Amino acid sequence: MATKRNNPAATIDWYLISIERLKQIGLVVVILLLAGAGWWFWREQKGNPKTNAEGAIADARQALNALAASGDFNTHRVEFNRAQQKLDEANTHLGAGRFAEAQGSAVESQTISRTAISGGGDLDNDAQFLTVEGDVKFQKGASSEWRDADTRTPLFNGDWVKTGDRSSAELIFSSNGSLYTIGSNALLEIYATLNPGSTKKSNSVQMRVGSVEVATTNDMSTVRTPGTQVVVESESTTQVGVDSANGTSVVAMRGAASVAPDKGGPGVRLTSGEKVTATPVGSVSPVKKVAFAPALLSPADNQVFQLSPELKVQLIWEPQPAVTGYVLQVSRSRLFSTQEINSRRTRTNASAKVTAEGAFYWRVASVGADGDTGPFSAFRRFRVSGGGRGVTSTDKTAPPLTMKQPFLVGSQFYIIAGATEPGATVFVNDEEVDVDSNGAFQKLVSFGKLGPNTVVIKAADAAGNTTVKSQTVIVEE
Repeated sequence: MATKRNNPAATIDWYLISIERLKQIGLVVVILLLAGAGWWFWREQKGNPKTNAEGAIADARQALNALAASGDFNTHRVEFNRAQQKLDEANTHLGAGRFAEAQGSAVESQTISRTAISGGGDLDNDAQFLTVEGDVKFQKGASSEWRDADTRTPLFNGDWVKTGDRSSAELIFSSNGSLYTIGSNALLEIYATLNPGSTKKSNSVQMRVGSVEVATTNDMSTVRTPGTQVVVESESTTQVGVDSANGTSVVAMRGAASVAPDKGGPGVRLTSGEKVTATPVGSVSPVKKVAFAPALLSPADNQVFQLSPELKVQLIWEPQPAVTGYVLQVSRSRLFSTQEINSRRTRTNASAKVTAEGAFYWRVASVGADGDTGPFSAFRRFRVSGGGRGVTSTDKTAPPLTMKQPFLVGSQFYIIAGATEPGATVFVNDEEVDVDSNGAFQKLVSFGKLGPNTVVIKAADAAGNTTVKSQTVIVEE
């Protein structure tokens, strides 16, 4: 224990400290030095963005070399090219000092290589075609060849999609289930980035021209356009369009979305029924209200009509205040890529003469006082059956029902698809599914339970005859 001796004439205080106290102080100093050295090492080495990026690039290069040396390399050339492309991007980012981007690209490269080596194939895809109507093509990021798309085509970061005239497609992103409906004459790029810290992907598209409707689930999605970035919030639906002059229009249909210049700066937030436009340099207009879509009144959804030479289906919708007219569309396509009727009307009803069997879809949009057409209503469908073959109440034949193998498009998302007779109604787990004019149908189903899950599919014709089948889907962790 230290004692203090006071001398009134002295100007210096003297302290006597024991050897034990010196040892204790020395131990504390050593501990502090070790702690400081450890913190410095973590900050300068383990926590250094450049070091992290260099380590991720080294791991990605090792995984790529392992893929190149694998026995079935020839079957994984596409994956090798994509992994090499991501590794090249990582090195470019590293050289430019963009260490976070370099690490993200390197992690993606390593994931592609190791998935191919393990036989995982395309399970790590970023997006997948759900529906393809008309002339829809895709181009791999490392290729210049355009190929015809189908519903099982996987898409990855850097891939391109384009639709022709009277064509449309639906894309689903595997990580969060966001649904992108692409209109006619559109061109877009898949743009999926990886957060190196959480390894969570942020999925989006880069729109060059055309329109897309984004419907999110419990996560947000992004659409980049010339000059702007549109963030669609969770549980929301937003329409984004890019015209031939690179101008952007954004309409929030449900929930909310934010629009901001892509170079940074203040943005605006839209809620349901609001719209903005933006210039190619990112100048965003003031928010304006759009005319709400009218409620569809008649016929009832899924109503069945018997085909006859005199058949006319009366379409009726609810009037909207302060509008100058309405746009009516009737289509055989659920995506309205083609229209049997596409007309502007001032009244709230129309008579549609139908001369063929099958399912028909209809929707209506309101035209505001400024001449701007608002978003379309949710569609209704009606079915027409009978005619020369005559579906009558004496029909006792159950409709055919053929099923395809359930197809995995994400960690818990499966496509349940099959075919029945045209005009039949199909239910998947008691939820009605849209049936094409040729009888084909499909539904995206999400399973939250690991292990076996049972899916019940039922087809019913106009006479009330039914066919029921079931499928078992095994969800792995």
